[in-house]
Amino acid sequence: MSPRTMTWLILFVTISAVALRLSFMGRNANDLALEQATYENVRTLIRERYVRELSTDERQKIFYGSLRGMTSSLDPHSQFLPPELYDRLSASTKGHFAGIGIEINVEARGLTVLTPLLDSPAWKAGVQPGDRIVKIDGQPVSGMGVDESELRIKGHPDSPVTLTIERDGVDHPIELSMRRAIIQIRSIQAEEFVGPPYIAADGPKIGFIHINQFQKNTANDLDAALKRLEVQGLQALILDLRQNPGGPLDEAEQVGDLFLKDGPIVTLLFRDVVNQKRLESTREVRPGKTHPNFPIAILVDSQSASAAEIVSGALRDRGRAVLVGDKTYGKFSVQDVIPIPLGKGNGPSNSDAPNGNGDKFGALKLTIAKYKTPKSDCIDGQGLIPEYLVPNSHQQQKELLESRYRRHLRENDPREKSGKPTEKDPFNDEQLKKAVNVLLEKLK
Repeated sequence: MSPRTMTWLILFVTISAVALRLSFMGRNANDLALEQATYENVRTLIRERYVRELSTDERQKIFYGSLRGMTSSLDPHSQFLPPELYDRLSASTKGHFAGIGIEINVEARGLTVLTPLLDSPAWKAGVQPGDRIVKIDGQPVSGMGVDESELRIKGHPDSPVTLTIERDGVDHPIELSMRRAIIQIRSIQAEEFVGPPYIAADGPKIGFIHINQFQKNTANDLDAALKRLEVQGLQALILDLRQNPGGPLDEAEQVGDLFLKDGPIVTLLFRDVVNQKRLESTREVRPGKTHPNFPIAILVDSQSASAAEIVSGALRDRGRAVLVGDKTYGKFSVQDVIPIPLGKGNGPSNSDAPNGNGDKFGALKLTIAKYKTPKSDCIDGQGLIPEYLVPNSHQQQKELLESRYRRHLRENDPREKSGKPTEKDPFNDEQLKKAVNVLLEKLK
């Protein structure tokens, strides 16, 4: 092919690509204009012809509802967060918020409780993992989604709220009343050595650390806990991630840094904003904080999700740990929270407004990526199956939560300091027992 022919060919291809791009942009512009016109038409009809005049708050609710509808059709985890819920989300990732202390999710059977937080109003009222919320203060939750439901559950500290729930094995709805409170979340809920009846008092020193959920500083708190146990002679570790709903991706990566010397932790699969191509990005270990290579067993169950699955999958796939327990939840997607300016609007500005000018901000919580563990494909919705499968029933999950609560009371019971005996924990944790036996074999 002559140079002149090659030049004309390159020019033709370039012009064709530009024309295709302009055509695509034109179609997008036409679609956007039609959508905007349709939205404005519906909005005008509601304002002019609805049976009564709408208040400012009602008009705002319609606006927020349109944004929620746009996002809720994507997947269960994408949603528009109005200012109040955006504030709640910001507070919860820092470890404190006002509410009743439950993690909820939209599932096929409805709005389902993942877990009540230890010592929270929901916990004390008797809310259990797997409970399906059907009403909040008498209002049906059908069609609300997670965001509106959380807004209705949220309120001022010490104000009352009543949940109507359905529970497997109970043939009638249950009403549970409680009072909202400022929820203080400790990421590390337990840090100790396993003792009787699971291991003899003079047996190997197997540490036990329970991570309730991933939040800011989880990795640093875990690092400090490991160092304290290591000083006392730690030989093996049980990391309890049961009923852990997850949290920030970067905290999961930093937890991986504590146990792996190098190599991959997780691979993200996403779409490039510029050319729309599918891309992969593998997050590698940042060396420097790796702890000694002691054996690890990770406890998981059907409520272990998101960041808990990233850590479990990474350490299992890299040969650093074994999984013990039940199949995990299966949330292998990543959400980004993008602040959305809403102007001055009505009511107070956000407590943490990004621009500091008193503007109101909502947020778009958007699924931006899927992820896969070092040796597995993306298995969103399927979950990880442990090497040592020890299924637990709904009743056993309830007993586990109650056992954790009793331990929490013992640790804060003044009788412990006075030397008076306290009630022994009757719960027989088969998953913990299996993890101990697996580690004892590895220590031989």
